[in-house]
Amino acid sequence: MNRLQRSVLHIARFTLEARTALSIGTGGPDGTYDHPIVRDANGLPAIPGTSLAGVLRALSKASSDSDWAVNDLFGWQERDEGAASRVEVAACALQDSTGRPVEGLLLDAAESKRLSTDPLLRAALATQADPLFRDRVRLSHRGVAAKTGKYDRGLLPAGYRFSGELRLWSEDKDDPQWRSLLGRLADPGLRLGGATRAGMGAVQVTSLHTGRFDLCEPAEVSGFRALGTGLDDTQRLQAFAIDTLSTETATRTLSIELTPRDFWRFGQGNHSLQPRRGGEKVADLLPKVEPVVSWGTDGRAQINTRLALVPGSSIKGALAHRTAFHWNALNQRFADDLSADELAAWDKSEHCDGVRELFGYAKDRLSGSASLPVKAGQAGQVIIDDAHIEMPAAELENHLQTMIHNCLDRFTGGVRDRMLFTEELIYRRPIRLRITLLPGFDRASASARQALARAIRDLCEGRLGLGAGTTKGHGSFSATLDETARDWLQAQGEEWT
Repeated sequence: MNRLQRSVLHIARFTLEARTALSIGTGGPDGTYDHPIVRDANGLPAIPGTSLAGVLRALSKASSDSDWAVNDLFGWQERDEGAASRVEVAACALQDSTGRPVEGLLLDAAESKRLSTDPLLRAALATQADPLFRDRVRLSHRGVAAKTGKYDRGLLPAGYRFSGELRLWSEDKDDPQWRSLLGRLADPGLRLGGATRAGMGAVQVTSLHTGRFDLCEPAEVSGFRALGTGLDDTQRLQAFAIDTLSTETATRTLSIELTPRDFWRFGQGNHSLQPRRGGEKVADLLPKVEPVVSWGTDGRAQINTRLALVPGSSIKGALAHRTAFHWNALNQRFADDLSADELAAWDKSEHCDGVRELFGYAKDRLSGSASLPVKAGQAGQVIIDDAHIEMPAAELENHLQTMIHNCLDRFTGGVRDRMLFTEELIYRRPIRLRITLLPGFDRASASARQALARAIRDLCEGRLGLGAGTTKGHGSFSATLDETARDWLQAQGEEWT
């Protein structure tokens, strides 16, 4: 179809909120960090239009049986033939603490002052010189860092909001593909940036305004001309009820509340949750703490720094290891059947089919042999979100404890050199865990699905520890499951009472 025949322009302006931290990388290191985040000309974090367009296309392809329909919507290219995309996606601009997007290069003195006076913009700009990042490590079955498995990722904290715009050219004023495209914005699988299967990149639509203009009709042309160019200008658009959007996918979300039996701690943080008293020494080992932006009913935002982080990657790693154990047991594969060399080289991400089916794997690199084909990678079908645990100052006395550790010299009975240290631990503060099973999960083998169900049950019944100090009894939990999680476990043959 000739594009000139598509005279109807559907337009949507929306606000995306980062439900978990975002890590949309530049594609290469900056000399200090492995994965710095993308920034605009003002130095503020941004969401490139290509990132959002690519995810929308992938979601459309995953839920469509017709490649033609996806190509018709997003365009295609094959040698010297092809068609332009009917969808136009603008880069999403960061909002300040009042919900106003920062668009264009701030050269005007009054406008550039926003960068230093607005608390959200000031904090986001400060991460350019002093980035927030996550240390990532992939552990082998021996409990040590796997080869090339240690790196870091820059991030933008959860809660920040972005303004964006989506357009579709059509010949139909009631194009069903338009509503379907809007539905992708509410899809649970909408994740942006890197580490999306390890807790990061979850976004949600908090506001949506739409409009339709037939540019063959003079009256509607005048209406389109009157529409402001700003991403937050919605006067000529109508509010759209977000809760009416449906993607009709087989995505399931399991909600599990983990109740600690005593202490727990994740990661190694740099800031104590305990307020300093005089010259009191800060504990040597601290929980990982990460700021989160929260929005009030008045539409204004503030940064909350009193939140302990439970990284989705920590939960994912523990579940993947336990899934490998159960999958091997279900398939009668035991360590005794492997040679010493095979056992030393064994890696769950390469040799356990159950883990690869559920948690994905990277594309194989060229081995230098033309006879060995390069296998395409596969994204994981299990998503585990980060969790942020509020630690109000009034409750710190009940939920935050400092434990002293030492190691005694066997001969003198005294403390060994540099082996006396303190650890800040969180006591009996519940963790709400959110696990998303994508539609492709049901295509995994029955043994893989059952292995994951058994791993989750081990976690919920206290047989799988999480975080630091699990060999000392820390990180053990009991659990309360929602109806979806209970029904799913039962479907995998694991009863839950």
